[in-house]
Amino acid sequence: MKKNLWVLLALSALIAMFVIAGCAPKPTSSPTPTPTATPTAPPADTACPKVVSTEVVKTYFSPCDSCFPWVEVSDSIYTNCLDVTATPAFKIIITFDENIDPIKSSCILNPANWVIEVTNPERYFGGNPDKKLTLADGEVLITNVEIDGKKIIVTAGVIEYGWHDIFVLPNGTKETIEYLFCGLICNSDDAKSYANVLNGKGNFAIISGAVTAPTVADEVYWKLNNGCVVADELGNFCCEFEGKDCCVEPICETCAPCPLEGSICQ
Repeated sequence: MKKNLWVLLALSALIAMFVIAGCAPKPTSSPTPTPTATPTAPPADTACPKVVSTEVVKTYFSPCDSCFPWVEVSDSIYTNCLDVTATPAFKIIITFDENIDPIKSSCILNPANWVIEVTNPERYFGGNPDKKLTLADGEVLITNVEIDGKKIIVTAGVIEYGWHDIFVLPNGTKETIEYLFCGLICNSDDAKSYANVLNGKGNFAIISGAVTAPTVADEVYWKLNNGCVVADELGNFCCEFEGKDCCVEPICETCAPCPLEGSICQ
């Protein structure tokens, strides 16, 4: 009898333990804290400025006989430089991807650090086989260089000087024209003026040797000498910058030659 009583008591105790355990509240789990992101500093700018675009445009002011100390032509019919609307001047607008430091980039203010060349496959170039007008040869003259934020703006002028032979009525006599043409050829009016100057402005009945008006615009190439740097405002700098553009809109950098009257290059 006692043995059965002890068995019953043991079973009762086990049942009570299970009941108590089943009814006990479950422990509340603590949420896992979200790790706080550590701010990452942007990488330091160590890149030098890069050329984004080059644009060449004509600019206008007084005729070049009073502004540019270049060669004089004795007969005014052989030049456009005395015309009120004529100008030898143009601007090269070079745009970078960031602001330029004017102090660290001061070498660009020296015209000796620039290479500038004007080319056109349909210019006569005074019979010059190089087929270009250059700063080095004195046919291009820099009058100003300025830094404006992301832009370097070069103001310059250009002339073509030389001799051209035509043969005229009544006997096919050769006439040698010593001419001076001021400015870029950027539109059809410039092209017609160019042909008029080289052909004597209609003062001769030409049998042969006449120059035809160019059908393409001038292209202007620029380059900074290897020792001249362009720096950004953080002091990052590089050398050996260059670019080119035709003096006609829209900008015509990928086609050759560049059409007049603003045709879009494909």
